[in-house]
Amino acid sequence: MAKRGRTEVMGVVSAETGAERSEAESSTDERRGRPGRRSVEERASAVLELLSGKASVDQLARRFGVHPTTVEKWQQDALDGMAVALRQGSGKSSREIELEKRVKDLERAFTDVAIKKELLERFLSQRPTVPGKWSK
Repeated sequence: MAKRGRTEVMGVVSAETGAERSEAESSTDERRGRPGRRSVEERASAVLELLSGKASVDQLARRFGVHPTTVEKWQQDALDGMAVALRQGSGKSSREIELEKRVKDLERAFTDVAIKKELLERFLSQRPTVPGKWSK
């Protein structure tokens, strides 16, 4: 079959570019919309292949039509999600721990300031006034 002067060898020839694609690739491109957008299932599949060692970052990037750093981000997102899932019920997130530490530091600083204020007020109320000067 010929399209725009090109012959089909193993798949469909793109009308715009003349590039040859398989039937599966041409049908998935049509339903995706924007190039580079991948479904959750596709990203999960890519990460599983990457973690199992079945494919490299570059291979997956070419297959899914995205930049290699995008595949690496999918992997990092998956690992972060696993860390959160594994931590459930056993402790607090790193952000919660960080915030609790900050609250304790602020409480300690507030207590120090309150003590200093109380001591200063006591000192000022108990100091004798100089004769001939008025006191408030």
